[in-house]
Amino acid sequence: MFPLGVVLFPHSKLPLYIFEPRYKLMINECLNNETVFGINFISENKMHNIGCTASVDKVVNTSDTGEMNIITKGMRRYDLTGYEMNPNGYYQGEIKFLDDFNTDFDKLKMEKAVETYNELVETVYKGKVEKIDLTDIKWCGGKRSMCFLMAEKCGLDLNERQNLLEKDTEDKRLDIILKYFEDVVPKIMEADKITNIIKGDGYIQ
Repeated sequence: MFPLGVVLFPHSKLPLYIFEPRYKLMINECLNNETVFGINFISENKMHNIGCTASVDKVVNTSDTGEMNIITKGMRRYDLTGYEMNPNGYYQGEIKFLDDFNTDFDKLKMEKAVETYNELVETVYKGKVEKIDLTDIKWCGGKRSMCFLMAEKCGLDLNERQNLLEKDTEDKRLDIILKYFEDVVPKIMEADKITNIIKGDGYIQ
């Protein structure tokens, strides 16, 4: 387990810098054994139970002393039911995988959310972030959550992202996204807000 001040979503990619000896060991064990590790959001000394498993998608570089820059990819949501410190100094936990109901949503609500999101990323990122195409085949079958994808780049704070991660259905996530858009989009042309969104997303597309 890797408690961090970030929220990882299934299919999201996040860069991490690994420098602590215990986590260098953990990541190397994952690489050698082709296993995953868990990321749980920690804030104000509280570790949230709902997290996401992560695989090492790419090792960008490694220093002579073992520090490394890696890119992680989110896999599956889980509920952390118990954990303890292992002899190597990092946490090990027991988890229960959670089901995602990514096709359970109101179509009109989704169309509204995607339209607003596409306008937002065009304004903020000027074409550097890909818009969502609802007709794209990758959205068929419900393997991915469009709400999780929107959450990467729309400026949600960490607690809002964690709240989204904890929701099982796409419709409940949509309610969060739409409420956020309702509050934020009227202010989106403010230069400082745009800068904060760009600085705060952290995810790789």
